[in-house]
This record gives sequence, structure tokens and C-alpha cells, in this order.
Amino acid sequence: MKKIMVIVTLIVCGAAIIFGNLHWNEKITAQSEPAQEKTDPVEKVEQKQVNSDAETYMANLPEAAQKKIKTAIDTDEPVKLVIYGTTEVEGAWIDSFKQELTTAYGEDVFNITAISTGTNTTRDIINENSYKEINELNPDILLFEAPMLEDNGDVGITNTLENLEKMYESWQGTNENLVLMVQPSQPLYNATYYPSEVKQLETHAEKNKMVYLNHWENWPELDDPEMKKYLTEDNDVNEEGFAVWAEYLVEYFVAK
Repeated sequence: MKKIMVIVTLIVCGAAIIFGNLHWNEKITAQSEPAQEKTDPVEKVEQKQVNSDAETYMANLPEAAQKKIKTAIDTDEPVKLVIYGTTEVEGAWIDSFKQELTTAYGEDVFNITAISTGTNTTRDIINENSYKEINELNPDILLFEAPMLEDNGDVGITNTLENLEKMYESWQGTNENLVLMVQPSQPLYNATYYPSEVKQLETHAEKNKMVYLNHWENWPELDDPEMKKYLTEDNDVNEEGFAVWAEYLVEYFVAK
């Protein structure tokens, strides 16, 4: 009889311990669930806000560029944006342009590289094969400033367009997913033949179904004396001119 009582006691104690553990685990789980509910929704809201803002900012960009940016946001693999052809890198429109992109999209969405061609003409770039360094960088987006001002009065517009064709074919042949954007070099006050050549660049770019970023739209009319405020005495772009240039590009990349 005593043995039976001992066995029963052991069974009861064991059941009590098991029940107690189950109850304690349920209590801990119940306490932790609200905290989880408080954290996850906030993170989801923040992520939705980031995605929503990016959707707005990308509105002006071609679909291929938008896809690349969305992928960069989702995977943390930045979009490789190469700026090529600018006569100046430091202290030009590029500085504020970079800053505005970072402010809008965040630090990890764009990896920006700027390469200057200095005073080289398209003929120089072709002869030196320097344009081929773009193929090695394998950019997602290439923002190319065609050196129209350097070619003006020297190369001839027919030769300029032929040289540009060679560059485009090389870049797009190496990277079929490249998003190529073309912009002219700076405007000049009261120029005669130069505006006509730049207009042909625009027609040529559109004919080849490339994005043409006509930042000249953001400047005063070429024959307006107001233009002088944005250029130095040597007809180079000054600080105010670079601000006008950057503003156009920022508004294209960061729509609001």
C-alpha cells in the first residue's frame, strides 16, 4: 500500500512540474508577443515610406533605370552611376548633384564615379581610346557630357557625331543593359554656330532612342545678357552657372 502511495505521489508531482513549465512558457510567450507586434509594424511602415519616396523620386527616369534603383534598394547592391566627359570634377555641378541624390535616396543606393575628359575633343578621345575605360567600369547608368564645346570650330559636327557613334556602340555593345544619358556641355552667351551643333546632338540622341538631358532649358536664353551672370570673363561656368546646371539634373533624378 505504501508503495502505491509513493508511486501516486511521484506521478502527481511529475504532472505538477510539467504543467507548471507549460504554464510558465505560455506566460513568457504571451508577454513577448506584444513587444514583437510593436516592433515589426514600425519597421514595415518605415520600409514602405522609403519605397514610397523612391517611387516618387524616380518618376522622371526611364523604366530601366527605375528597375535598377528598386533592385538596389531591395538588395543593398548600389547602382553604379558613372559621370563621364565633364571638363571639371571638383567644385562643379557634380558636388551638389551627388549630395542631393544621397539626401533623397540614401547613402547606399548610388555608387557615383566621375571621370573628366578635360579639354579633349571627341577626336582626341577616339584616338586615345580613353572612352573604353567606361567598359571596364561596367556602369548601370552612364551620364555622358558630350564635349561639344571642345569640338566646336575644330572637329566639325559630322565628325563629332561619327565619333560619338563609335563611343555609343562600344559602350552598349559591351553592356547591353546600360542606361545611357547624354547631355551637352555648357551654353555660351550669344554664340553663332555652337547652338546649331548642340541641337544636332539632341536630334542625334533622340534618333538613337537615348535619354537627352537638355540642361540648357534651365539657363537664360543664349542672347540674353543675363547669361553673363553665370559665366566667367573667359566664358567658363562660374559657381552660379554650376548651380543652375545641377538644379536641372537634380530635378530630373529626384522628382518631387
